[in-house]
Amino acid sequence: MAPQIQKRRRTGRHEEERDDQDNSRNRRQARRAPESNDASDASENDDEQDVDMSGPAGADGTSDDQLVKKLVRYALACEYARITIKRDVLGSQARSFRRVFDAAQEQLQKVFGMEMAELPAAMISPPSNCKLSLSELTDHGTPRNLEAVKRGASQASATSRQYILISSLPKEYRTQPVIGPSRVPSTAEEAAYIAFYTMVISIITLSSGELSDMKLRRYLTRLNASQNLPMDKTDHVLQKLIRQGYLDKVVERVEGDEDAVTWCVGPRGKVEVSPQSIAQVVTEVWGDLPDDFDTKLEKSLGVQRMGRPRAANQAEAEQEDE
Repeated sequence: MAPQIQKRRRTGRHEEERDDQDNSRNRRQARRAPESNDASDASENDDEQDVDMSGPAGADGTSDDQLVKKLVRYALACEYARITIKRDVLGSQARSFRRVFDAAQEQLQKVFGMEMAELPAAMISPPSNCKLSLSELTDHGTPRNLEAVKRGASQASATSRQYILISSLPKEYRTQPVIGPSRVPSTAEEAAYIAFYTMVISIITLSSGELSDMKLRRYLTRLNASQNLPMDKTDHVLQKLIRQGYLDKVVERVEGDEDAVTWCVGPRGKVEVSPQSIAQVVTEVWGDLPDDFDTKLEKSLGVQRMGRPRAANQAEAEQEDE
């Protein structure tokens, strides 16, 4: 009988010790719970700040440092997806934009060899994919309320407030081994995509800045775009170029007839594909250059041919004459 009592007492003591251990463990977890909750809340706030980049402004400047880092990350992420960098991303810290922007610009230039360039403001012409009826146009084809449109454009579009990343590297480093096409989705596909929109932008720019849909399709047929584009169908690629701002499509509705479609260069296309780049493309594609090539190119683009300034041409001509 005694051994059973002793065993029961030993079991009860062990249960009391186990209860004490459980209670002490619960007390420790209760003390740690507020800290873990605070940490989780802080991480959630950090995630939100990565999106809107708004946070309490500190007098010691630490808040500005965090905003600069987040603006740099945001700019790189936007460029990866080919979307514009919007100025209102700072949210409640919009008043600090210029200070944060200048510091982020310095980091981008020093570390990544890139800089944020502002896109051109909206033009007075109808925006992308807009449609105008004949009743809204004058006999000359301009909007009847052109003056109101101009005033609204001057007030609302004094600045685009949107940016993209461009290379700030010196000319000698802007070569394919240094700034080659991205590996995502693949190097070949990215190179083909860049070559396609560069060629289309060059054709439109050399056509006085606009091109009808019929003429663009004719050029694409000559380029065998339907066979040479590895990423998607030609129409899908053109729609993608519109979304990313490389091209702009203006549709004018004509009653009783098909809509008149005109293609223009979009804001991203104007900044990313500069006249100097177009001059290089034309020079490479042309092959055997005529004598008046430089003159015509300068008249069309307002720039001299890259690597062959007019002074050099004149010096060579004088040597030949001698």
